[in-house]
Amino acid sequence: NKRDLFEKTDSMLQNGGSREMGKPTDTAVRLVILLLLPYVLWLSKYTNAYVESIHGKAIHLNFDGVMQSLHYLFSNANAIVHEAGHGVCYLFACPEFITALNGTLFQMLLPLIFIFYYYKRGNGLLTGLGGIWLGQNLIYVAWYMSTSHTPYRYPSFIPGSDKHDFWFLFQELGVYEYDWLISGFVHAAAVALLLGSYAYLLYISFIKNEGKMRQSAYKGTR
Repeated sequence: NKRDLFEKTDSMLQNGGSREMGKPTDTAVRLVILLLLPYVLWLSKYTNAYVESIHGKAIHLNFDGVMQSLHYLFSNANAIVHEAGHGVCYLFACPEFITALNGTLFQMLLPLIFIFYYYKRGNGLLTGLGGIWLGQNLIYVAWYMSTSHTPYRYPSFIPGSDKHDFWFLFQELGVYEYDWLISGFVHAAAVALLLGSYAYLLYISFIKNEGKMRQSAYKGTR
């Protein structure tokens, strides 16, 4: 009847009006998540051998070139945090071992704080994106570890030296000969985190939200 129709229309308007100004629509969120898929899959094969095979393709308008350019932007942003970790140790005169390690610690700490903050607030979308951010950082760390046998190719910023962070750290820990094993383990963990976080984003955006919409529609017809 007309009264039921009016109540349903009023309910729809209230639900639509309750959306916060500036909050992305479900369609926009889903589109962004789908656009992330090529980068996530590309990251999963980001190893030293692969990097050497695509070296110089960052300006090419092919898949590897576009992904490498995008990754370059993200990695430079992460590098600021990494070097800030070293910078803290410069200020407080940390031991050389801590100075070398602190860059990577800072690089991991920021996305972990991001994940914790939004997880505590029940924001699954940003928690999942934080997981991808952390996985992307771990992919870089795994690659950086795998280059420890070329200590002067990728220098760090320890004052008065040009030592590669992980060349120095692995030498100090006595595990230099196992750099390939350690970097491989970190890479595998990073890929698992990336794919798991992406699967979680797909779930909350396409399955969980769709279920809620159907449930609301069902209640509205009763």
